[in-house]
Amino acid sequence: MSKKKMNQNRVINGTHGSVIWDGEKLSNIKSYEAKATMNYEDVPQAEELIDGRKYMGAEISGTMTLYKIDSFAADKLSDAIKSGIMPEATLIAALKDPAAYGHERVEISGVTFDEMTLMKFELKTITEEELPFKATGYRFLDKI
Repeated sequence: MSKKKMNQNRVINGTHGSVIWDGEKLSNIKSYEAKATMNYEDVPQAEELIDGRKYMGAEISGTMTLYKIDSFAADKLSDAIKSGIMPEATLIAALKDPAAYGHERVEISGVTFDEMTLMKFELKTITEEELPFKATGYRFLDKI
C-alpha cells in the first residue's frame, strides 16, 4: 500500500477562524470548540465476554473563549439569568486558511450557555472569558 504524501502547507491554521453569534461577528474570539458526543448503552450478550454497544443519541457541547473587550456576553445573558427566560442562540463558526484546500462552516443551533463570567482579572494578564454551551442541533454549511 502506498502512502499519500501530505502537503504541510495545506494544514489549516486557526488564525483565520471566526464565529457569528445571532448575526453578530465576534471580533474578540480567541478560541472555539463544538463537538458531538455520542452516547451508548452497554448490551451484554449471552456466551460473549465482550459487551456490545447500542447507540442511544448524542449531546452537542462546546466552549468559546473571548478576549474581554466589552460586556457583549453580559448584554446577551444577564437579563435572561435573572428573568428565567433563557434565549436560544445560533452560532456559525468558520475555519478558513488562504493556503488550505477550502473552508468549513458549521451552524450550531438551539445554543444555551452553561455559565457566564461576572468578573475575572489577573494583574499583568490579558483578560478572557469562557462561555461553555450545549446545543440541540448542527449542520455543515460548507465542507472542505
